[in-house]
Amino acid sequence: MLIFNEFPVGAATLNVVAAHRAKTEAGLRELGVYPGQEMLLMALLQDNARAKPQAELAELLAVNHATIAKSVRRLTTAGVVETRRSPADGRVTLVGLTENGLTLAKRVRSVCQAVEKQSAAALTPQEQAEYIRLAGKMTAALNK
Repeated sequence: MLIFNEFPVGAATLNVVAAHRAKTEAGLRELGVYPGQEMLLMALLQDNARAKPQAELAELLAVNHATIAKSVRRLTTAGVVETRRSPADGRVTLVGLTENGLTLAKRVRSVCQAVEKQSAAALTPQEQAEYIRLAGKMTAALNK
């Protein structure tokens, strides 16, 4: 637990993030998923697991093209995702889950749901709504 009396809001924020991340990473390790890969798998699971353009994934995850390309390569090698050219535009690479990838992505979602449930259980529904509202305000302020 980080204690920075001079920066109580920052310390509280970092403590929540660190605890959430540690719990999530523990569950992901059991699945053989590296930190960061869960976000790509969750993105691919959206919209009934339809294949998505690699550029759309980079934008959705707020990472650059090289980062997403590297992640896609690693997950392709592991048999979790597959790529193909878009039939509408051959310049576009579509990324989709394999059968094994779909199963893995659903297991990743279960890990994330369990961590969400555990952290949300500490708050009433009203406190959860307030927490989300306040976190949004802080995020917007930091993104200015």
